[in-house]
Parts: sequence; structure tokens; C-alpha cells
Amino acid sequence: MPGFLQRLFAPRWRHNDPRIRQEAIAGLTVERDREKLETLLHDDNAEVRHAALARLATPERYQTLLTTVEAGSPLHRTLLDTLTGRERTLLSLAQRQQVVKTLDAPALLTHMATHADNQQLRLAALERIEDEGALIEQACQNSIASVRQAAAGRVDSDEGLERLAREARRDKQIMRGARDRLNQRRDQRREQDARQQRRDDLIQAMTRLSDQQWEPMLPARYRHLVREWRSLADDADDSQRQKFHQVEQATHTRVIEHDNAQREEQAREQAMDMARRDSQRIIDSLKQALKDLEHRATLDAQDVAQLQAHFRLQAEQWRDLTDRIAPSQEDQHYFEALLQRASELTSAWQRFEEHQQALSSAIDSRDFQTLEQLKRTIAWPEGLPCPTLLTHLPEPVSPADSSPSSRNTLDPDQFQQSLDQLENQLDRGELQEATRLLDSLMQRRHRLPVDKRDSLQTRLNQLGQRTHELRDWRNFAAAPKREQLIEGMEGLAAADMDEPARDQQHRRLVRDWKALGDAAASRERSTRFRQASDQVREQLAGFYQRRDQQREQNMAERERLCEQLETLVNHTAATSDPDSLRTIRDRAREAWRQWSPVPRDREGELRQRFTKSLRALQTLIDQQARAVAQAKQELVDEIRELEGADIDDERRADRAKALQTRWRELGRAPRGEEQALWRAFRQHCDTIFERRNAQRNQQRQQRDSRLDQMQALIDRLDGWIPESAAEQVTLDEAEKEADALMPLPNGPRTAGMLKRWEGILRDRRERLDRLALGTLAERWQQWQPLLEAHVAADSRALAGEPADSVDTPLPLSSQALEAHRLRNERRASGEQAKAREWLEHLRVHLSVLVDAPLGSEDSSRRLDVQVARLNDAMGNMPGPMEELEQLQNRLLASGPIDADDWQHIAPRLESLMAMLQEVDTND
Repeated sequence: MPGFLQRLFAPRWRHNDPRIRQEAIAGLTVERDREKLETLLHDDNAEVRHAALARLATPERYQTLLTTVEAGSPLHRTLLDTLTGRERTLLSLAQRQQVVKTLDAPALLTHMATHADNQQLRLAALERIEDEGALIEQACQNSIASVRQAAAGRVDSDEGLERLAREARRDKQIMRGARDRLNQRRDQRREQDARQQRRDDLIQAMTRLSDQQWEPMLPARYRHLVREWRSLADDADDSQRQKFHQVEQATHTRVIEHDNAQREEQAREQAMDMARRDSQRIIDSLKQALKDLEHRATLDAQDVAQLQAHFRLQAEQWRDLTDRIAPSQEDQHYFEALLQRASELTSAWQRFEEHQQALSSAIDSRDFQTLEQLKRTIAWPEGLPCPTLLTHLPEPVSPADSSPSSRNTLDPDQFQQSLDQLENQLDRGELQEATRLLDSLMQRRHRLPVDKRDSLQTRLNQLGQRTHELRDWRNFAAAPKREQLIEGMEGLAAADMDEPARDQQHRRLVRDWKALGDAAASRERSTRFRQASDQVREQLAGFYQRRDQQREQNMAERERLCEQLETLVNHTAATSDPDSLRTIRDRAREAWRQWSPVPRDREGELRQRFTKSLRALQTLIDQQARAVAQAKQELVDEIRELEGADIDDERRADRAKALQTRWRELGRAPRGEEQALWRAFRQHCDTIFERRNAQRNQQRQQRDSRLDQMQALIDRLDGWIPESAAEQVTLDEAEKEADALMPLPNGPRTAGMLKRWEGILRDRRERLDRLALGTLAERWQQWQPLLEAHVAADSRALAGEPADSVDTPLPLSSQALEAHRLRNERRASGEQAKAREWLEHLRVHLSVLVDAPLGSEDSSRRLDVQVARLNDAMGNMPGPMEELEQLQNRLLASGPIDADDWQHIAPRLESLMAMLQEVDTND
């Protein structure tokens, strides 16, 4: 179909005339003509697009179109204009907010936040912006204060806040808020750095505390460090927590171990004191027992049995005592002498009992030869009381005493004393001794004088009657007890109990049976008790065998322990640690107590051997401890000299630490000397470390002061915005002030400060350089009248007129004045062609400096410029600012130039000079 027919029959919404298409849209419906309307959305005419969009305008449609339509297309611009309100809006405010809340494209959100006609729309778009750079731009450039405040409130990084503090000149409140937040963060970081450093110091202090020599104040320092750590542990990282926990556990373990060791030492000292008191008590008890026995007139079986029981009990206590501590040699000898004395008495009593019947028969038959022989056989110890039978032995009658008168010369007073002794024995219940003394008195009563015989005989008869009554009463009382012991022994034989309890019960019954003596004794009862006892012994045969084997094994272990101690004493090195020897001593005592019981017949000799070895080991310990005390005294003298030495406090503290290490390696001196030496040594150490700490604190204060000064300088320079190139002096002075504060102490705070300082310096240098470039551009504009005057004078001179000098009212620098003078000189002597070529060279040079594009015709000149700059770099190449200033002076000095040449090159130079402010001076 021809084109005019198509146009004739085409629908109105596709008509060539935009007004007709716009009118046709009014007749279209969304339900029936959606595709046509969507086609019209892409129409070239803005009014048509707007009319079609008005028919389809829904929040969902806007969302779909904004995400699918290409950015920059006409429809996209129409969507943005209607959404922002730049054109007539097609949606309500609530619908537009709904659309904005679904946008994700940063460019769309930025556009809405910048150009929306409603504050709520801008805030809704701002909420969707995540890029901090975009937020900073909104905080600095947005035209609505509330939007700027909201954007500034979402800037969170330090770099972003610094940009706000520099660039938010439109809103001083935002600039101050950013600076306040920066200062607050810096204060928080300083506080965090200080807390971090303090935590590191606490870890180091706890580490030193775990390694240093023990002192009484160590637990208090440990608790103080733990309390301080708890106050700082909230913001500690896992690494610090783990490090402190490790060293804290090590120190805590050391404190606990020392407390336990101290308690053990105190318990050991108390045990030793108690053992010494017990040894003295045992010796005093044995002495008193023998002393009481010596004051007795006669001795009987009960006295001997009591003495044996008492000595046996005290001997067992002495063995237990020597298992805990070796008594002194004097006490040991004294105890052995007392045992020997008691053993002599017991042996004599046994001999007396063996020959008692023969002695009584000899006394009755008055066989003086047999009596003398028995007396020598019994060999009763001197100084100890004798039995009654030995006390009143008859003496042989001499020829001079054979007369009747001589036989009746028995001393009544001596007889009266014997009666008193008999009465005392009856009062004490000593029946056996009283019976023997009564028999002796009955035999001697006939030798009493006649005048005293009746009274003494009457009293003797009364005491004899009391003796018979006591014998009858003793037999009456002992008979039930014996029956009870017999029944107990027979019941023990039939009882079902463990062997140790059976053995203990058997020994108790036998002991009680022996304690009854001969009271109510009969052959039948003795036979029954012995048979039951033998039956119990047969039941305990295996137990006795195992006990004997265990005792033999314990005996072998004790012998091996003695051999080890003797080997140690004989082969101990002269430099042995006394603490190690003390540990060996204590463990040897524990092992001795562990290997118990042992055979009693061999225990005494082995105990003496063990005691001797321990005594020798203690002597060695004392010798080594005295050597340690002497060595520690030398360390005290050495650290006293170190305290007064004229050296650096750090070196003095390091040497003191070395001395502390040597102190720990030496071991312990004797207890009293160790404490006194340690107090003296620690006093000097504390003085040295206090001086070192004072010096460190002073250095730390100086470092902190330098840091604070540097921080103040950074803050001051951060708030300084140069407005002219002449303020370069301020930056130079700030750099000199910073150089005076260097070097700063190492640490996170210093690293952050230096990084910020370098950034501020770089920014200020760039700004000053831009200002200087602007100054050069302004100076070039100020030179334009002077340059035109020079060109006019050059043109006249080239035309043949006199070469006049040009005067300038401008305040020029010395270099510019020199260029002005050269220009006047070259007007008369210069060549125009060379001047024109040199001017082109300078133009290319300026183009290179401002990075302007050059044509192919300038390639050779560009190469010449680059070679010249390389040659300058081999020597002393000027900086960018100095090079530009020199280039301007060279342009001023170039001549002669006529007006045509200048008019040809002047606009190009003007445009290049205008580009100076865009030059990157860091290249």
C-alpha cells in the first residue's frame, strides 16, 4: 500500500501528528488497549509518553518499567521526572513512596534523594542507599537540611566522617557533628588502646609474677592483678583472654602449691616440736617410773609387771616417734640407758623367780652356802629395791654369837620397820610380797628381846590374819574373772571373725590372764585356758606366718632404705641442693613408717642404723644450707653494690633479674637465715625495680605527652583549610613541629595517628598546590597587559621603529623582573624566527606539563621537551610548581614577537594556563 494510503487509513494513536496521538490516547482503555498504551510509552514525543503513562500509572507498573527500561532513554527520563515531581505527578505521594521503597539501583536512589520534590520521598530513597560515598554526597550537597542530617547520621567510618568534616561546608552543624563524632571515636580508641595496653601490661606482669622468686607479697600482687584484669576483661579479645588465663592459672597453681607446702612445712614443724616434746615426755616418764621404784622398800611381781608394761608401752611410743623424726643423739642414748636399766631389773626378777623355791628351802634349812651361791646367781642390780625374800636373808652365826644371849639380839626397831612395811604392802594389796615378808618375820620373831616380844608378836599375829583374809578375798574375786577369761578364750576359738581381730582379742585375753598372777589359780583352770589359747593359735597359724613374712619383707625394705641413705651420705656431691636433700629426708621418714611392722628382735639395731643415717643426712643438709646461706649473703652484698652503681636503670634491673635467677637456683638456706637474707635481698631488689619503674613511668609520660601533642597538632591541622598558596608557611611549620615530636612510640595508636597525619598532609599539600596553580593562572592573567605592551613594542621594533623599553607598574618577583629586562634587551638584538620557534617550544612544554593533547605536527617539539626534562632530571630537576613558574618567566622573556604571531599563539597559551588548576601535582 502506498505511503499516503497507510497514513490515510492508519489509526489515530499511530498518527504522525503528536497532538492527534495524544488525543487518541484519551479514547483508549487500559483493559482493551494495554498493548497500544505500552507502545505509546516509547513514543518520541514527551507529551504522548506522559499521556500514555498517565493511563497506566500504578506503583507496580512504575516498579516494572524502572527496572526494565534502559537508563537514559526518553521513557526512563519521563518516569524519573514524574516520580520526582519535576513534571506533573501521576501517582500519589504514598504511591511514590511505595515505589521508592522497592528501588535497588544506586543511581535511581541517588537521583530520587537529590531531586525529589518531597522531603519524605528523599528520606525514603536515602534509607535505601547503602554506599557511604553516596551518603556523604547527600550530606554535603542535598538541598534539604533534614536529608543532610539523616545522611550524615548514617556515615559511620572514620574516613567518611573526615570527608564530612572537610567537605560539608554547606551545613556547619554537620561539619561540627562529624568532628565531634571523630573526636569521640578518637577518645574511645585512645581509651581502648590504653585498656588494651594495660591488659598487655597485666599479662606481662602476671607472667613475671609466675616466674619470679617467691616472696610473701606475691599472693597479694596476684589477687590485685586478677581484680584489675576483671575490671578490664569485658572488651578483651580471645587471644588476650587465653594468654592471661594461662599465666593466671600458672601463678594460681604456684600460689596454691606454695600455700600447701607452707602448711605442710608448718605441720612438719609442729610435728617435730610435738615429737620433741613426746620424746622428752617418754624419757621423763621412764625416769619417774624407775625413781618411784627406787624409793620402794621391797619389790614384788606386780611392781615388775607394771614396770614391764610401762616400759613396753613407752618403747612402742618411742618407735612411733622415731618413725616421724630422728631424736637427738643425747635423748637416744638416755632412752637406751633407761631401757637397759629396766632390762637388768627384769632379768634379775626372772632369775629370782627361777630360784625362788630353792631360795626359800635354803632359808628354811639355813643353808648359808646355798644362799650365798643363789645370791650370786640372781645378781640383783645395785640401787634397786629387792624382793622381800632377798631383803631378809638369814646370816650365818659367828662363833662369838653362838651363845644364847647373842641369838636373842634381834633389833626391835628393825623388826618394827618390817612390820610397818608389811602393813603398807597389805594396804596396797600386794599379797605375794606380804606373804613372803610375813614368813620371814615369823621365822625371826623368836630372836626378839623378851620385853618387846609380846607386843610385836601381837601386831605380827594381827597382820598375819589380815594377810590370810586378803588371800581369801583375792581368790574369791579372781575366780569369776578367771572363769570369764576361760569362757572368752573358748568362745574366741569358736567365733567367726577376721584374723587381725581374732589375734587382737587373743592377746588381750592372755594379757588379762597374766595380770591376775596366782590369785584363784588352779591346775584345771590353767589347763582349760591353755588348751583354748593353743586352739586359737592354731587357727591363727597362717596369719602369723603371713605376718612374719610381711615383717621380713618390711625389714628388707627398711634395710634397703638404710643402704640407700648411707650411699647417699657417702657419695653426695659438695654442691647438692639442700632442698632436694630435705625432700629425700622427708620421703625416707615416710617410707620408714610405711614399711612397718618388723620383727622386734631386730628392730632396735636397724632403727639405730636408720637414725644414724638420718642424723648424717641432716648434718649434710645443714652444711649445704650454710653454704647456700653464704652464697646468698654474697648475692645480697652484690645487689647492694649494684643498687649504688652508676649505670642505667634498665641495665641495673636486668642485672638484678640475673641475680634473682641465681638466688632461685641456690636453694634454701637455714630457716631463720633464709628469711633474713631474703628480706635484705628483696629490699634492694624493690629499690632497683622502683627506680626502673619510675624511669619507665617518666618515659611513658613523655611518650604520652608527645602523643598528645601530636594528636593536638593533627586535630589543629585537620581543622585548618588553606585559602591561599601563601599559607604554605603554616604547613611547613606544622611539619617541623611534627618532626620535633618524632619518633613516636610504637603501638596501634601511633600507627593510626601517623596514617591520619600522612593523609592530612597529602590533602593539604594537594590543596596548596592547587591554590598555587591558581595563583600562577591568576598571575598570567595579571601579566596580559604587560605581555601586550611587549608585543606592541616588538611589532614597532620589527617594523623598523626604535626599540623602546617597556615599563611595568606590576609588583614582579626577582625572576619575573629579570625576564622583563631580558625581553626589553631582546627587542633590539633578538631574531624573530628563533623567538617564534622558542615560543612554540614553550607552548609544547606547557602542554606537556598540563597533560594537554598535542597534534602530530608537535611530535618533534614534544621529543625535544622530554629530552630536555630528562637532562634536567640528571641534575637538579625543579618541582612542578617551580617548573611552571620558570616556564611563565621564559614566556615573558621570549621575543621579539609581532602581533600576528602573538594573536596566533596567545589563545592556546590562555587555554593551557586555564588548565593549570586541573594539573595533578603528584605526578
